[in-house]
Amino acid sequence: MRNSNNNKVCLFLSLCMLLVSCAGCALTPEQTRELEVREQLEAIIKWELNQEGKGQHEDEVLVALFLDTEKAEDSAQKAEYRCYNVGRCGYSGINRIPFGTPWLRWERVRRNYFKKEIVIDPGPPYKNITKIVNLIPGEVTNLGRIVLDKVEAEGTASISGIIKDENGQPLEGVKVSSTKGDTTTNTEGYYCIDGFGLEVCDLKVKKTGYIPESAEVSIRNMDERMIKQDFVLCLPRQIKFRYTISPPDKDDFSDPEATSGTASFFVDTKYFPIPADDIENWNFRRFIKKVHLNFRVNKNGLSLHNSYAPIFYERIRSHHTEFESINRVGTLDYNSQHCPEIQGGDIILIDGAKISEYSVKIHVEELRLVFPEL
Repeated sequence: MRNSNNNKVCLFLSLCMLLVSCAGCALTPEQTRELEVREQLEAIIKWELNQEGKGQHEDEVLVALFLDTEKAEDSAQKAEYRCYNVGRCGYSGINRIPFGTPWLRWERVRRNYFKKEIVIDPGPPYKNITKIVNLIPGEVTNLGRIVLDKVEAEGTASISGIIKDENGQPLEGVKVSSTKGDTTTNTEGYYCIDGFGLEVCDLKVKKTGYIPESAEVSIRNMDERMIKQDFVLCLPRQIKFRYTISPPDKDDFSDPEATSGTASFFVDTKYFPIPADDIENWNFRRFIKKVHLNFRVNKNGLSLHNSYAPIFYERIRSHHTEFESINRVGTLDYNSQHCPEIQGGDIILIDGAKISEYSVKIHVEELRLVFPEL
């Protein structure tokens, strides 16, 4: 693949030099820009293909593109890139593409799934771009220069909504902050902020004694001048649990080499990474760091997550703690990156699968809401 592409690059550059040197061939600014971008893309493709270990897998395809805008100040902005299988669910993750510079990505293509839908979201005020392409293993897919199309609109929009607590009751005096100003909710939990154009609006919501919330609101047109964005503010949680760690590559919690301990945390953020360095047990500390174990709080309660990759969870609603191994409760059938809502007295069994060599049993001894001081 490398020799073939290198020959194509040399031929293309030779033709470009010939065109430029022709007498009377005056290029327009647009043609000049197009030529500059093509040269940059071909050069970086050639460099990438010559890197050791790149392009060696039979199912890999190199995708190249260049997002271009007329405004130099947009160079700090980035677009979201997704590559979908046409007719099937799933995509190859979210990637961020900078404006005004060549961008490359290696895509893995499974057999018989060559047809892809590439979706690029530059964010307002630009329109989304969708391209249907066939990614052929062993070849380069150069999408070239993509000029972003700006949406033109007049006027401004407002963002408003209702802010409630976990019980559905409106909250008064909640501070809502944005780039267009701040406001507070009234007795009915209502807020409203005006003056937004075509943009991504960052809203931050705070009230003493509650877990802060935030949201990004994308305004892509002015078809709707009143945009609704509601919030639910949750109370912090105090959790105390006892944990047992199996020996490496075992799931037997009664093994003489199994270790245990207790931990207690005040969960006061929506996403709360468990501070591994505060855990005395070295094996549990390693497990937390390896799978990125964390608590999350939403209107449904407190749940346990991991941010690395799917592992196996089993939640047992029982006050009996005599489970000696994961196999005693059958095969764990909850292959996910989170355990459902946790309650006091729950037992949570975690099999690290291929991510960690340890299995963990967590017995939630205490879980309570922490109410704000009046």
